[in-house]
Amino acid sequence: MKGLKTLFAVGMLFIVALFSLPLQAHPLEGSWQLLSGEVNEQGQQIDYAKTKMQGVKIISGNHFSFISHKDGKFYAAAAGGIKLEGQNYSETPQYASYAPMIGETYRFVFRLDGDLWHNERFADGKLVERETWRRMP
Repeated sequence: MKGLKTLFAVGMLFIVALFSLPLQAHPLEGSWQLLSGEVNEQGQQIDYAKTKMQGVKIISGNHFSFISHKDGKFYAAAAGGIKLEGQNYSETPQYASYAPMIGETYRFVFRLDGDLWHNERFADGKLVERETWRRMP
């Protein structure tokens, strides 16, 4: 009986210790500022620098939101869920300023380089979007 009580006590200590560990945030958690990018819209390559595209993206838990402006005017905003699996990141807007985005899933391959987040999105094996974001303090 004493052995069973000891085993139970050790098991309870393990459970308490397990639930006392801080939850680890994923590496994309935080606020990001768009530095550069390009997108292929309807067969036309658009360089964000030429259109003065700027934006901010915030990732918290399993959610994202972003807002951007182009040539000094509002361009787009969206918010929704994200998935992170290895070097694959996807976002599915539940709210968006451009209705066709709602419910679509946008899949990216990403890499982190210090405070820089590099994304690439492909469609039918072709690069359609590339972005670089910088973590905001």
